[in-house]
Amino acid sequence: MHRLARLGLVLLALTVSAPPLGALPREELDGISFADDPHMLFVPIEEIARTLGWETYFDQEEISLNGHLLDAAHLRKLTNGTLLVPLDELQRAGATITWSDDGMQALVASDNKNIAIQFANKRVEVDLANQRLRAYQGARFLLDSPISSGREGKKTPPGEFKAGPIKSPMHRSRLYHNVPMPWSVQVHENIFIHGFRQVPRHPSSHGYIRLPLAGANPAKWFYNWIDLGTPVSIKGHWPLATTTPAPMRIEKRSPPAHSFLRRVIIATVITIAGTLVLWFTSRGR
Repeated sequence: MHRLARLGLVLLALTVSAPPLGALPREELDGISFADDPHMLFVPIEEIARTLGWETYFDQEEISLNGHLLDAAHLRKLTNGTLLVPLDELQRAGATITWSDDGMQALVASDNKNIAIQFANKRVEVDLANQRLRAYQGARFLLDSPISSGREGKKTPPGEFKAGPIKSPMHRSRLYHNVPMPWSVQVHENIFIHGFRQVPRHPSSHGYIRLPLAGANPAKWFYNWIDLGTPVSIKGHWPLATTTPAPMRIEKRSPPAHSFLRRVIIATVITIAGTLVLWFTSRGR
């Protein structure tokens, strides 16, 4: 009787402490979205595969996730080469996806794993001192690119701004001879972030913020990603040489070992020769 009572207490404790069905522990990830297709949400393929415990297969022509061959036309990339997969493809690969009422978060479920993926807020930081632009979505660090900001007399103004309202794949400067500015995003008045062929690692523009068109084309990637209204923080200033540089210190080098050895040998030979000369001279006497 006592054993039955104890067993009943144990079962009661397990019932009380067990989570309700459907309330499995879940992880949370910040999704990645693009302005040119704002309703699609992406995650890095390798990250989501690791989180769900799925297998991936890569070769030069095809990529599969959980045994499902992905459609390469639906994938995206970060400028560092990280492959991104849309949530729709996860559903085709076997996950169950449930969206929140406001459409801002998706619950991706597979086996006993639940992953909450959300449309995280975007932000941009422009570092004038180091001539870098960095883009974030939630906790994700998505882009780190060199820039060239405004040179002396045409400095890029620091401050807190929002992208827009002008955003154009090909804008032309009204102030500077109608020069083409591909992948342009307005930041403040006549200050734009845009692509340019030459982006030296120092300020060289008329106040604009130049992004490279070469390589992975950060200018185009940034344009496709950023939304109108995204916060853009421009901070710092390009360091200027305000003091006379210290004179260069020239250190004396030690003579090479072989040169020192040669001098020792020569001195030894001279000493021996002198000794022999004195000996023969003394014998002649």
